[in-house]
Amino acid sequence: MRTVLLQLADSGFPAGAFAHSGGLEALHQLGLLRDETQLNARLREFVWHTAFSALPFLNDAWAAHGFEQVRGVDLAAQVFLANHVAQRASQSQGKAFLLAAEATFQTPEVSALRALPHAHLAVAFGATLATQGVAREEARHTFLFCAARSALSAVVRLGVVGPLAAQAVLFRLHPLFDEVLSKTQTVRGDDAVSVSPWLETAQAAQDSLYSRLFQS
Repeated sequence: MRTVLLQLADSGFPAGAFAHSGGLEALHQLGLLRDETQLNARLREFVWHTAFSALPFLNDAWAAHGFEQVRGVDLAAQVFLANHVAQRASQSQGKAFLLAAEATFQTPEVSALRALPHAHLAVAFGATLATQGVAREEARHTFLFCAARSALSAVVRLGVVGPLAAQAVLFRLHPLFDEVLSKTQTVRGDDAVSVSPWLETAQAAQDSLYSRLFQS
């Protein structure tokens, strides 16, 4: 693995994920995420959901030629993300990622991406890593790992499991990463789908929670 991917995957990379739970906080408050058994099921759903709703746009952004094509992928992601909480979270994290990436890489190609109309995270991630010569599969794997790692970090802060148990949960997801990456190699933005009604519905209720730690 290239060292740049280790840097991007580090939890200290300031991409804004710390403020988001990916809908898991709402699931927790709705009683659908109370113990490790439920956590294992919900996280598997989360990985599949990320693979089929975000990776298609990462694939397109990585393969895009020039800013206008990346902009088109960003606009398509905006249309796809009808859930207002997921849409807001994707934009917030994408803009934070681009800000950090611009400061890190200091190239005009990355700086130009700051002008994306919505800067959705998967689009920003794919386009940025393409400018750095990172292979598409490495970019996809890193994105999926970071999404699951950030969601699990949120679950730890919610008190569902402790930090040591969480590492075992994450380790058990490794074979699933390989499976979903294999099945989404050729998916495009037009193929994007939501595969987790539980997660989608719960996340949409985030703003209605009586109290919350996270923005999504």
